[in-house]
Amino acid sequence: MPTAAPLPPARLAPLVVPFIAPFIAPFIALLGALLVFAAAPAAAQTKGKVMAGLVNKPFSATREKLLADGWAPVETNLTTARGAPERERGEAGKFLTAGYNEIERCTGGKRNYCFLNYKRGNTCLRVRTLGTLDLPASDPKVHGAGDACPSKQKARR
Repeated sequence: MPTAAPLPPARLAPLVVPFIAPFIAPFIALLGALLVFAAAPAAAQTKGKVMAGLVNKPFSATREKLLADGWAPVETNLTTARGAPERERGEAGKFLTAGYNEIERCTGGKRNYCFLNYKRGNTCLRVRTLGTLDLPASDPKVHGAGDACPSKQKARR
């Protein structure tokens, strides 16, 4: 009895791929997602956890935790158009007087946002607070945090 010659791969693929593709595509997508997640630096994953745990906490307690976790305060040189250090003006001056040398600047006004900078290794952390500093009566809350490094700007325009 004669046997049929096997189909060459070029002719076999159009017959097999439509049946296999629906099963393989989700597996390939999942594998790709796992590889992307695994390739993400551990520092980035850690930063996300650190940032999420800071929001709505009193700043003074948050700062203590950051320092205990190895984050070092970073002083900045941001200045006004007249050359005055931003960190000495208004509400930022209160932070500086209280010993928070990592203060970059505050927005002032009714909704006072302040920006403070930290670094651990090559990783930056910028904390944004909301409220005024008047310890022990008033401790601003952490409003947000991000992985931005301090402003490189020396003078505002």
